[in-house]
Amino acid sequence: MRSPFRAWRYLRYALPGLPLAALGLPFYLYAPLWLAEQGGYGYSIVGIVFFAARFSDVLSDMPVGAWIDKHGSKRYLWLSAWLLTASSALALVFLPHPWPLPLLVAGLVLLMLGWTGITVPWLALPVNLSFSAVDRLRYNSSREAMLLLGTLLAMVLPAMLASKNIPLVILFVLCLLLLAVYLQGSQGSVVGDRQSLGLNVLFADVRLRSLALPWFTNMLANAIPGTVLILYMREVLQAEDDLAIVLVSYFLAGLAGVPFWYFLARRIGNLRAWRVGLCSSALLFSSAALLGEGDVGWFIAISIGTGLALGADQALPAVMQTGLAQTLSAEHGGAVIAARMFALWSMLGKAAMGVAVGISYLWLGSQAEAAAPPVWAISGVYVLAPVALKLLAFIMLGRKSLINIEGDGK
Repeated sequence: MRSPFRAWRYLRYALPGLPLAALGLPFYLYAPLWLAEQGGYGYSIVGIVFFAARFSDVLSDMPVGAWIDKHGSKRYLWLSAWLLTASSALALVFLPHPWPLPLLVAGLVLLMLGWTGITVPWLALPVNLSFSAVDRLRYNSSREAMLLLGTLLAMVLPAMLASKNIPLVILFVLCLLLLAVYLQGSQGSVVGDRQSLGLNVLFADVRLRSLALPWFTNMLANAIPGTVLILYMREVLQAEDDLAIVLVSYFLAGLAGVPFWYFLARRIGNLRAWRVGLCSSALLFSSAALLGEGDVGWFIAISIGTGLALGADQALPAVMQTGLAQTLSAEHGGAVIAARMFALWSMLGKAAMGVAVGISYLWLGSQAEAAAPPVWAISGVYVLAPVALKLLAFIMLGRKSLINIEGDGK
């Protein structure tokens, strides 16, 4: 029987996921479209601004990771990053738009920098906290489950509350994030004479390179649909009012699917389980290309099916990344590498989101007819591009250099 103390360790570690997801979903899903249509900026300008902000955000990950590897994830780092995140988020939400473009870019950059200061040390913590393959799986699965729960709350609560109460909800979520990062303490500090592993060693490792490319490809495949989902619902299905039930169905299925992928990974391995998830998700999602006006019921069914595969996409790559970080550290005499390694994964994920917003909105802007892009342009970028990318990631994960990653560091 697992002790309450062990369960609390996983819960305490996972807790930041709830407020991060609750804040991140509106920013990622709604903000670009709102700024383009209601903020007065336009599709192409929003695509360029978000791409520029994401590019600067990508550049901040490795310096933040290097600093953490050298000094540890101290509590003052968590609190400073929270302050930056909270102040920039409140300004972007509550101050009227449009802003001068340099000011808008600066606001987004500061928000993303604060986000990096929280997420990079948080993602790296399981390298120091876990001591077995099962422990790695538990930490990463609990984190992804909490992120999914926070996403669900972000979708359900606004529908249940009056619009005048939304500012109070945002303040409450920011306070919860403050508590969650405070509870992480000053873990992962560098002690003794442990050396910091050079980046040349990190980038020279064939296992890391073999994992990084499919990780980026899959993140891009996940980011593109989220970028244009609202347009797809409104223009293709003509069912924008059903957006909430689609999202709730998707993320609730993702939350329900986490235990399945946990048990499947323990039986066939993380790599094989992830490939099963990629293939099943691509095959199910491809059928969305056949949908049109009035087919929202079928789309909800597809969303449930692909949502069940979400746990494989989120938790299993992170388990492999944690195992590889532990293996590299052990192979080099306990050298410190975790934060920079997860800064790399974060950097690739952010780059994928920036590329998704930039390409999608530039494409849609170039094809726009009157008020909105044509249906064929929206369906092409929403369905066909992600399916092709997921199948490409599935093929990439068949490389022999990846087979032994999860077997190391048991």
